[in-house]
Amino acid sequence: MYDNPLGRNVSRRAVLAGTLGAGLAMTAVGNSLAAPSTSPAPAASGSAANTSVLTVLATTDIHGHVFNWDYFADAPFNPSTTGSDSAPLGVSRIATIAKQVRADKGADSVVMLDNGDTIQGTPLTYLSAKQPEKLGSTEVMARALNLVGYDAANIGNHEFNYGLTELKRYQADLKAPLLCANVIDVKTGQPLTQGTVMLTKTVDGHQVKIGVVAVTTPGSMVWDKANLAGKVDIVDPVKTAAEYSVKLRKAGADVVIVLIHAGLTEEQASPIYQGLPENNATALATSVPEVDLVVIGHTHQDNPVEIVDGVSGHKVVITQPDYWARSVSQVTVPLDFSNGKISVRHDQVAVKPLYTRDVEEDKEFAADAELQADHQATVTYVNSVVATSTTKLTTERSMVEDTPILDFIGKVEADTVAKAIKGGKYDGIPVIAQVSPFSRTAAFPQGDVKIKDIAGLYVFDNTLAGILVTGKQLKDYLEYSAKYFKQVAKGATVNPAPASEGGVTQADYQGKPVWDYNYDAVTGVKYSIDISQPVGKRVLDLSWRGKAVTDDQKFVLAINNYRMSGGGGYPHVTQAPVVWDEILEIRQLLIDTASTMKTIDPKDFFDRNWFITTTGETWPAADDPGTKPGDDNHADHRDIGRDHDDSRPDRVSPKQDSGDHPTLLPTTGV
Repeated sequence: MYDNPLGRNVSRRAVLAGTLGAGLAMTAVGNSLAAPSTSPAPAASGSAANTSVLTVLATTDIHGHVFNWDYFADAPFNPSTTGSDSAPLGVSRIATIAKQVRADKGADSVVMLDNGDTIQGTPLTYLSAKQPEKLGSTEVMARALNLVGYDAANIGNHEFNYGLTELKRYQADLKAPLLCANVIDVKTGQPLTQGTVMLTKTVDGHQVKIGVVAVTTPGSMVWDKANLAGKVDIVDPVKTAAEYSVKLRKAGADVVIVLIHAGLTEEQASPIYQGLPENNATALATSVPEVDLVVIGHTHQDNPVEIVDGVSGHKVVITQPDYWARSVSQVTVPLDFSNGKISVRHDQVAVKPLYTRDVEEDKEFAADAELQADHQATVTYVNSVVATSTTKLTTERSMVEDTPILDFIGKVEADTVAKAIKGGKYDGIPVIAQVSPFSRTAAFPQGDVKIKDIAGLYVFDNTLAGILVTGKQLKDYLEYSAKYFKQVAKGATVNPAPASEGGVTQADYQGKPVWDYNYDAVTGVKYSIDISQPVGKRVLDLSWRGKAVTDDQKFVLAINNYRMSGGGGYPHVTQAPVVWDEILEIRQLLIDTASTMKTIDPKDFFDRNWFITTTGETWPAADDPGTKPGDDNHADHRDIGRDHDDSRPDRVSPKQDSGDHPTLLPTTGV
């Protein structure tokens, strides 16, 4: 899905459990296993043998980060050398790196490539796609890449988020060819865009042909089904790359590079579409003939180099630059011009990550009038006030307790769907909603709530739909969601930190972490989750309006398109009848609703309907159907085993449930 968020501090939708070789400053490939591929070339002047280098610069998963600016914080990203927080970042600094390398190596001997997920990810790119009248005439990322001088670019899964019309706009404005050989136009049976390109560079006076083929993950057929179904198909990237790499070599390519917008092959990977896995770059590098270099992406890893045995008899280098324009992979490819032929010295290929945090932004790039105007227009947009909040609301603990800020999302989703089906076939069926804690740092401040606050809460470009589910399917859905929590001992305290940091969230399931965006809470029904129990036996006393939910009971579930299309692997949803789907953006619905409400007050929408336990607690039977957890008949239950102490800063009396940190639950420590 949206392995790439609009916001910050968000777990990725597709992240490998670990990477090998990350952080290497310079790595050379081991000895060649066989003679390298060759093609005719002029003899080196004045010498029977000559070795020089082709330089390849690669980026991936830029996600709209033109400048070192956090639109949600309304400030530059803080300088850091730490992992995913590395900064400064941005294409304005990639421009500096590109200039430096070209000056050092000779511009004619440098190839610059982008590996996709470029046109989505920040409010800047959102405006460019959805409200282009606010910005300049050129698609903003096309302009940025044009200023840097890229030679070719791949299509990532997020290039489809705004539909094929916007993708075509990006392609038209981009001076470099936009490549992707395995995205097939169903009408023509041919690649939707150019599949390959043959570039010619000059290395030590020799004309060198570089064949580039690009492929992308098939997951987009699931994540962006609404934009792609019936229009394109995404076929096997490995088979496609193999077909085109051989053609490129036969056409005279001296060097063959594959761009694949996918991560390293995962062990026991589940198929995501037509039997194909989401990430299979390792399989590609080891099985595609003729390839010399593989550039990967999608999984948002800083993994400068992997070395594998290629099927053509030589070592193949895999490189993954850091995401959000944090680094450029500089790949040095030594070429041998002996005996009138050009061949790659695979035993001497080397990779060096060049980090944007180590350079200043390019002044010429930063002074571009249109980009600066686009940036300033975006800053103005995200700082527009849409409502006033009566209290500060945060997502800090939304992954372990029901919070008003997530209920705001659920309320908007459920109300939108309920209004849409009113008077129709499904009128009268209860409407409930799924919500996920996309960010752990989002907040509505007390006072003015701005667009940036809402965009920081709902960081993905998801749209809303409604599907019909049964009570049994809903129970399965919630049990599946509860795999997000690590199993703990009975009576243990609940620590909201990730399991990798000693907490209970983002637990490993079938060998991979369950990221925050793949945990769903559901509004409109009551239940508790006992994480002392194994996965599949955690959801307790699921009820609606004081009565147990029956297996055949019907609900309309307001759901985002990523989840509905199969993102996260939730059961039943892909086969469920679609009740309503007008492809309305959830983020814009939140902005519009807040603007209409003018005042955001938790008492208008907060219904604390679920909690986590480690000792088997459930909601008490309600005296009246629909009784909210803040009512008096819940007070005794929620204070079991605790001395009432109003002096505790995290303690809230039962009648104060409208705040962002609700009453502590019994014995759990939540």
